[in-house]
Amino acid sequence: MNEQSSNQEARPEGVSGKGSDRRRFLGAGAAATPFLLTLVSQPALGATCFTPSRSLSRNTSVSQDGKYGECLRAESPANYAAAQQSSQGIWPAAVPPTTLMHPLFAQGREQGKTLFLKQENGQMVSMTLGEAMQINSAGQVHLYVIAAYLNKMGGNGAEIPDSVLTTQKILGIWQEYATKGYFEPTAGVSWYADDIINYFKTNGIVG
Repeated sequence: MNEQSSNQEARPEGVSGKGSDRRRFLGAGAAATPFLLTLVSQPALGATCFTPSRSLSRNTSVSQDGKYGECLRAESPANYAAAQQSSQGIWPAAVPPTTLMHPLFAQGREQGKTLFLKQENGQMVSMTLGEAMQINSAGQVHLYVIAAYLNKMGGNGAEIPDSVLTTQKILGIWQEYATKGYFEPTAGVSWYADDIINYFKTNGIVG
């Protein structure tokens, strides 16, 4: 009884425990709102992106100028795969879905993973980029490399600075992966399928 009476006396007159709890909850919600808005607006603002080797440390000091930048409006593989009509305006004009996968991207040895061929008029010929984007294979590196290339080429208004990646560097990442099964961002470090995909995604190079 004494303990209950003490708790009641500690509250201001006319304020119940439930009302106090409600204010504390609303106060916490109001404080959290700006944080939530920041998370929602991040994709529109883009992401700080790094070269493959610099992404290992993500260092933005003055000494690292020229090795990172801002990647903006990067599209996802799923959006490119779904939007293959010219009227949808997502693919860059210079690289339509009808562009051949090979020889633009080097051929590997594993069909549906690093090699994308189809039979046409009794011959094996390269699939188009649009056709390759419809194939889900283990690792799915090709989906992200193609999307990174399309974003670099300005697909749907994407901006990937040359200081981070050039089209030749993207093609080089694929060539090394397709022929060796991994990519080396720096000597002694090997990136396999998940590592390559993670690099493109976490640096805002692919949505």
